[in-house]
Amino acid sequence: MPLQKDLSLANRLIALMPADDRALFLEHSEMIELKVQSVLTLAGENPDHAYFPVDSVVAALLPGNGADGLEMGLIGNEGMVNTSLVLGVSASAFTSVVQGAGRSFKIHHRALEKLLAGESCLRIVLNRYIDVRMSHLAQQVACKNSHTVEQRLARWLLMTRDRTHANELFLTHEALGRMLGVRRESITQSARALQRHGLISYTRGYVMLMDATALEQVACACYRRDLAVYERTLRQPCAINGRRPAQTAEKALL
Repeated sequence: MPLQKDLSLANRLIALMPADDRALFLEHSEMIELKVQSVLTLAGENPDHAYFPVDSVVAALLPGNGADGLEMGLIGNEGMVNTSLVLGVSASAFTSVVQGAGRSFKIHHRALEKLLAGESCLRIVLNRYIDVRMSHLAQQVACKNSHTVEQRLARWLLMTRDRTHANELFLTHEALGRMLGVRRESITQSARALQRHGLISYTRGYVMLMDATALEQVACACYRRDLAVYERTLRQPCAINGRRPAQTAEKALL
């Protein structure tokens, strides 16, 4: 899906706000460049900022599962990083590391707290997003216990594609291993199988999706379920005192 020319609509959560709420959010935030492997937040620490990716991708890692931690989710322009700030939780549960370079809106936690105070569409939208993230995490647990490495690899490649808006993915086998919580050898075997069927082409640190439609047929049903949960939960219009998102914002979900 191509990015919106208006970058204020490029992040799908920001796009869901009514125009005046969105303008207020943008007034208190800034656009920054995120570099690959930059650590935005460490687990157990108090995050200073929330991030709303535009064309960057951030991995949420659970510490204590290997040297780099187990990857629990990817956040792109469909979401935000550091949802603990919305819940009023001081310490982050995850370490957040930039996996795909690009731009992101950044807002200080104090400014976000003020915008979330009282009745606001921003709070409604972010609460719904947190509910989606909880559903995705539960789905991931079920996925790990029910599906093959090849199915799960296809799913995560598609998820990464959706967040980078590109069929060219710069991913090492180590990063893919963190995504799936498996050994590098298992990733190699599954990637070879996908390449043998013409679905991907890969070399060290690089994956090209050759046939995304066929890759979806290989991926487990969790991929489509995650998309359905997001669309079902976040398509609901936010209305405060009769105010609704501008039509252009609603179209950002299409």
